[in-house]
Amino acid sequence: MRSPYLAAFLAWLVPGLGHYYQGRRGKAILYAVCILGLYFVGLAMGDWKIVYWRWINPFKYSDKFCLYYPGQFWVGLAALPALIQGTLSYLGHEPILWGYLAEPPQIVINGLHPRLSKLVEIGTIYTTIAGLLNVLAIYDAFDGPAYSDDEDEAQSDTQPAAIGPTAGARA
Repeated sequence: MRSPYLAAFLAWLVPGLGHYYQGRRGKAILYAVCILGLYFVGLAMGDWKIVYWRWINPFKYSDKFCLYYPGQFWVGLAALPALIQGTLSYLGHEPILWGYLAEPPQIVINGLHPRLSKLVEIGTIYTTIAGLLNVLAIYDAFDGPAYSDDEDEAQSDTQPAAIGPTAGARA
């Protein structure tokens, strides 16, 4: 099997890429479509404003802490701009990438709920679940398949012959 560490990193970077690297194309497509689909549907439900990061102390400002981003982070490159934008904001710089995944002003965040109702919360949960599902995909890419094709053939060669009905009657 190819490098498990590289496969895990690639699986974090883009869901399914680690499996593609290992030659497991079916799983790669499944993970990419399901995880990225769930993430982007959730992001669209929240008007593209529900994934962002703030560098604050969660114990001091628990009401302003982005509780969901640690889960969303595991989607990889799709959520990484939020961390970059949050870091730039913390350092006093302007957002890049046209403000994609930058923290919206508080008035915009407050306006999402009356306008979109429960879609904001559902979208936030979808994006977080997508990240957490990718943690499982990363582990699968790191650990590899349960057994290889060679092991499958070896197991079938060593299986005992089927016991006939008379063999069981003697016991």
